[in-house]
Amino acid sequence: MSSSRPFRQDARVNTHTLTSVAAVFAITGALMHPFSARADNTSTQIRQQVTAAIKQHFGDKVPDSRTEVQLNPINRQLDFPPCGHPLSVDLPFHSGSRITAKVGCNQPRWSLFVTGQAQVFKPVVMAANPIIKGSRIRASMLQLREQDISSLRGDYFQRQQDVSGHLARISISADTVITPRMLTQANAISRGDAVTIEARRGGVLIRTEGTAQENGRIGETIDVTNNRSGIKVRARVTASGRVQVP
Repeated sequence: MSSSRPFRQDARVNTHTLTSVAAVFAITGALMHPFSARADNTSTQIRQQVTAAIKQHFGDKVPDSRTEVQLNPINRQLDFPPCGHPLSVDLPFHSGSRITAKVGCNQPRWSLFVTGQAQVFKPVVMAANPIIKGSRIRASMLQLREQDISSLRGDYFQRQQDVSGHLARISISADTVITPRMLTQANAISRGDAVTIEARRGGVLIRTEGTAQENGRIGETIDVTNNRSGIKVRARVTASGRVQVP
């Protein structure tokens, strides 16, 4: 019987100790609650204003686009008090979809960097079906589809008319974004074609008929024979079937 007394005493001491520990945790939790709530409010303020600034930035830079933003988590241990004014947001770094925003508050004064991903979507010209190398591209071979242009390498086209009429430099798979490097300009004039020769003299535009002696693309200079005089001249191709002499 005497051996049971210390056991009951230890049980009373343990119960008292556990109660004290629970009280400490309760007090600590109560003290930490304002900090946690304040951190959540500040984090929400930062995320909202940074997201809005990124969307505004790309909306101005790429008109008629749609931007999606995914920010990385903000460190909750940073004790930033809520800013009494709109935050200042600068975007000093962005490469592809990765972006860094510098966020600052004037009152009270603090700043930090926020990182994330920004995807910018815009309709671009794509191949609607496979296009064989060397074929002349027609509008029926093309489609406009929304793509994340921040992930595209090189230039792209926004209008089908800027692609139609060109020749495919390489074979192009269906659903591929068309880039300038895939295209070559088709001849606007072929050797032997009848052409209109234009020449400006002062404010007067003179036209006469001629015959092309070379193939030519728009902007190139080729030999053309004036059918009336039989004289060969150098003329710049300005359109299909049309050239201009200096």
